[in-house]
Amino acid sequence: MVIPKETLRSWGLIDDDDGVVDAHLMISQSDEAISVRPIGMNVGGSDEEPSKPKRAGGRSIPGSKADL
Repeated sequence: MVIPKETLRSWGLIDDDDGVVDAHLMISQSDEAISVRPIGMNVGGSDEEPSKPKRAGGRSIPGSKADL
């Protein structure tokens, strides 16, 4: 799986030196698609608190360990 750098930048996962920052990602799936999104960051107007992860059918992995 490849996530475009501009998508990572819009998620706030690219630092000032143009490198990928450490983060946790949520992966969820349905019959139609697999979704990947950062956990605990304000992305696209949804504010999710790290203390209340929404884990319905997904799992989080450190961004540094993901196949980016």
